[in-house]
Amino acid sequence: MGQLLLLGLLLASSKAWSEPSPRPVIDMHIHAWTLGSAAGATSCPGSRRSYYPPIDPRAPFDLSKIVACTQPFHAPLSDERLMRDSLAMLRRYNIRHAVTSGDPTEVAKWRAAAPAQIIAGFGFGESAPPSVEELRRLYDAKAFSIFAEVSTQYGGTTADDPRWEPYFALAEELDIPVGIHMGEGPPAVGRFPGYEKYRSHLTSTFQLEEVLIRHPKLRIYAMHYGSPLVDDTIAMMFSYPNLYVDVACNDWSNPRAQFYAQLKQMIDAGFEKRIMFGSDQMYWPQAIGEAIHSIEAAPFLSKSQKRDILYNNAARFLRLSDAQIKADNAR
Repeated sequence: MGQLLLLGLLLASSKAWSEPSPRPVIDMHIHAWTLGSAAGATSCPGSRRSYYPPIDPRAPFDLSKIVACTQPFHAPLSDERLMRDSLAMLRRYNIRHAVTSGDPTEVAKWRAAAPAQIIAGFGFGESAPPSVEELRRLYDAKAFSIFAEVSTQYGGTTADDPRWEPYFALAEELDIPVGIHMGEGPPAVGRFPGYEKYRSHLTSTFQLEEVLIRHPKLRIYAMHYGSPLVDDTIAMMFSYPNLYVDVACNDWSNPRAQFYAQLKQMIDAGFEKRIMFGSDQMYWPQAIGEAIHSIEAAPFLSKSQKRDILYNNAARFLRLSDAQIKADNAR
């Protein structure tokens, strides 16, 4: 009897993971990237007992040995397949809107393929962005709708560095939402090629304090909720009610027990209305379904809290109209 019960639970879990979400979803964090050397690369979902083995610092750096798990995800082998499979996942899981960042040319390509779903983002923070005047022109031309992903952490600078002040001022003036990376980078980011400027100590959302004081009308969300420094984020969300977070990438790639502990901490602190769903889909379209399932399967979330995280909170943050929300729920 015990074996039959275990088999039933496993089958039920598999069924829940594979079924599309019947209710609308907003993904606040996906990427329109090209594969490059990531073609065919593997990644470990946190629900499959992923862990981070030690490496010998004298041995040649080998990305394939950074994270270990059974049944990893595999990236597609072409850019066209990556886009096609990602957009198929948006349709499968009823994702009505997806904030999409990346090279502007690629973002435009994805938006042309799915104009009703893709919300074009424009990122800055790693290198000098266009002038404020040029960004104003691009925004007026509807080339983008949101500043995302703002990647000051990857550029090795704080969010409140004076060089970024004109861009936050523009965002407040024009009511442009802002999504800023605050959290872990790739596993072993300290030795990960191409991420030499990333610094873990720039994870804390405390560096947003001066930004929020100077710009009290700014709409901003901390991507990855400043993980693992959740206490910092709770303090900031308590003090600044215009600060939201997303749970992107943590909801599918981090060990599930760790993610649930952090999510529950924010829920228990009273911030269920300011937590938004995101997948951080990069090279693995399967991650979208895995991320949604992590929310749907969370045993400590009520049905209304799941709906808030998967749709309602983002709809409010993005200022969707009642008509748009009604249309989303009708599909």
